[in-house]
Amino acid sequence: MTISARATPPRIGLTGGIGSGKSTVAAIWRDAGHRVIDLDAHSRAVLDTPGDGVEEAVTRFGERFRTSGGIIDRAALAALVFADDEARADLEAIVLSRVDRAVAAEEREAAAAGEALVVHDSPLLLEKDRGLDYAAVVAVLARWEDRIHRVVRDRGKDRAYVESIMAAQVTDLERIRRADRLVLNTTDRGTLAQRARHALAVLVDAL
Repeated sequence: MTISARATPPRIGLTGGIGSGKSTVAAIWRDAGHRVIDLDAHSRAVLDTPGDGVEEAVTRFGERFRTSGGIIDRAALAALVFADDEARADLEAIVLSRVDRAVAAEEREAAAAGEALVVHDSPLLLEKDRGLDYAAVVAVLARWEDRIHRVVRDRGKDRAYVESIMAAQVTDLERIRRADRLVLNTTDRGTLAQRARHALAVLVDAL
């Protein structure tokens, strides 16, 4: 596919629930040479990097949420916003406006480089009802117990924590209904890589 350097590359949305293997698929696509924009990383950077995002958060929520390193204590702030809908909406406004600008900058770089597409690695794509922002949406699916085991093993979280996150996310049935392509993470990484590359190749051919 050839694309003008002034055009905006088509977007592919990549999503999946906690422990599904979405980040692994993103890495597979990135290693294959595609530009993958990690929206979660941009989101974390707003509060993990001293700057105007941190200052706006401190102004809104209080100096007690600033760490000695000059960034936001995200765990403490999360405890607040998950119990207060208004606070959560305010935090999302602070973070998402900056994420959108960072993503737009990466997309301009992709366009200038003549890249054929960009992938948005977006864990809350469906929860935020952003499906129409993409030429296609790919959802990564894995078994419920496999997901729990993976997060407990790799991130040191307990089962109750993982299940609480899963309960707050859309169901796999909803992902199946709303995604254009599915990637099943049900065996080993080699098989997942084959499935991931095939799914993206099909979408690229259709763009």
